[in-house]
Amino acid sequence: MTFVRDDLRPLQRRVAALLAAVGVLFALIAARLWVLQVVQGPRWRTAGENNRLRRLPLEAPRGMVTDIHGEVILDNRPTYQLLLFPEEMTNRARTAAFLTALGIAPAEEIAARLDKACRTSHLPSVIADNLTWPQVAAVAAHRAEYHELDVHPATRRSLPDGPAVAHLVGQLGEVSPEQLAANPGLRSGQLVGRSGLERAYQDVLGGTPGNLVVVVDAFGKQVSALAEEPPVAGRPLRTTIDLDLQKEAAAAMAGQVGAVVALDPRDGAVRVLLSQPAFDPELFAGHLEPAKWHELMDDPLKPLHDRALQALYPPGSTIKPLFAAGALRDGIRTPADTVFCTGAVNIYGHIYHCWQKGGHGRVALEDAIEVSCDSFFYHLAHDAGIDRLASWARTFGLGSATGIELGGESTGLVPDDAWSRKARGHPWYGGETISVGIGQGPILVTPIQLAVAYSALVNGGLLVQPHLVEGRGAPPRPTGLPAAVLATVQDAMVRVVAGSRGTARRLAALDVRIAGKTGTSQVMRKQEGVSWQQLPWDERHHALFVGYAPVGAPALVVVVVVEHGGDAASVAAPIAGRIFERAFGPHTEGQAVTASVAPARWPAPPGANRPPSPAPPAAGALPAGRGAGTPIVPAAAPSRIAAARDPTRR
Repeated sequence: MTFVRDDLRPLQRRVAALLAAVGVLFALIAARLWVLQVVQGPRWRTAGENNRLRRLPLEAPRGMVTDIHGEVILDNRPTYQLLLFPEEMTNRARTAAFLTALGIAPAEEIAARLDKACRTSHLPSVIADNLTWPQVAAVAAHRAEYHELDVHPATRRSLPDGPAVAHLVGQLGEVSPEQLAANPGLRSGQLVGRSGLERAYQDVLGGTPGNLVVVVDAFGKQVSALAEEPPVAGRPLRTTIDLDLQKEAAAAMAGQVGAVVALDPRDGAVRVLLSQPAFDPELFAGHLEPAKWHELMDDPLKPLHDRALQALYPPGSTIKPLFAAGALRDGIRTPADTVFCTGAVNIYGHIYHCWQKGGHGRVALEDAIEVSCDSFFYHLAHDAGIDRLASWARTFGLGSATGIELGGESTGLVPDDAWSRKARGHPWYGGETISVGIGQGPILVTPIQLAVAYSALVNGGLLVQPHLVEGRGAPPRPTGLPAAVLATVQDAMVRVVAGSRGTARRLAALDVRIAGKTGTSQVMRKQEGVSWQQLPWDERHHALFVGYAPVGAPALVVVVVVEHGGDAASVAAPIAGRIFERAFGPHTEGQAVTASVAPARWPAPPGANRPPSPAPPAAGALPAGRGAGTPIVPAAAPSRIAAARDPTRR
């Protein structure tokens, strides 16, 4: 057998050559990588950073708000905001120092804003709103140093009438984390409604933000746009507010603390919704500094508090027409039942004083409302009891929210025995009923509740739902009050203004026929012989007036509450008179009525130079068993209400 041995040397040479070629190739690649990354690294790093993409948020302009006549309440104005792109910030301390030097905010606030922005580093954050021209110029001049900052055009809310509509319009605030989680359509830094119309109609006014993807150079300057998702602007909102009346109310309430509400009693459309003092809405046009926020919160007059919807007041004598209507309906009183008022009533062994020292003499129901006789209503409260008084109050919607669109409305308080046992742990005391009968004690209402209650008195007995946008109010609910009852109470309220002893008779000089009721709710007991003008402001009684016009065809109910106003007739009623004059009568600037000032052509205020009270009835005319000097005298005439009305009084 023969063995053949192959020669492998040629194969080995070829393999060696191949390996050498591969080695050379890898050496070349390594050399090229070394050149690119080490030798030319800075060059290519700069070139890579010279162009980048930015996603810019496109703010949706919020919708315009107008009054019932198309007058602008709320609009937008152009402005500039400062955006921060956190992922591009290389030196946070330097950026913070630059922003502080620009006067954007104090250093502590700047640090807090940067912290918040860095928590959402994938999105640009609004660091400042309403930039001034010097601030815009400074950012542009330092663009090469601060790539992370960008000035962006935007819009902010504009309120031509400012504080006059502040609570009505409400506030904007930066969207909260909870809102972001609940609504994917919102974005970090976006401003949304926090109160007022801005909040109630956020879905209408807010719109939908858009996006713009752009290429920018190393200086942050836009090179080109790659893609755009345009924003959808908010829709306009037409309200039921009458801006002319709103401004008149604000002017009349200047320097006062309180609220004005005006409704159309036929359907509940709100014409005026004013709370004083107000805040400057411009503070909420963008980011509000904590110092300004604390200043508002610490203000003892609480300018952020919407007194028209949230403040609770004892209604004082404005409750009397409501209790009178309930008493007539339930047969507790007839129009001809009388009380002889001597100025004081002894009930449960306690002396309850009428506001009129010396008394009003003999008064029937309409007289008692005209002169606001406390003695008449002390006896009415005693005979009715607290549970019946509470039922009458609830008939007019007191003790429940009215349902207006704006949030935060107070429900008020209508006390009864069940409430006392639950809230205070003891039964109701009879003596408290007497105070409730004149709107004092633990009965509390909001101004808008009074407007709804009086609307029912003058619109045929229907409870309306106040609303700020047409079509948003629920259908009126009937109270079941007979037309004759309502007519009697309306006649009494006409006498409050037109009667010779009416507590608001100074308004009779105006060009429009007004009816209504004054009310003074006690803050603390006033010393005998001390006038309200002599008291410190915070010890004066609250002054209230509720009125309607025109008499015979009511189209407007106005509620005025002046905290610590002292006297309803000379403070609250003239404010309402100015609003009625603006709504229905010829008007010139400075005309007619000024709070706390009684022109010579007006009668004197209540309690001054009143005509003498009727002489007391002869002895023996008073039935036995009543407190001395304050009897209820049953009517001799038929008890039917319609028969007791004076057909000539309108």
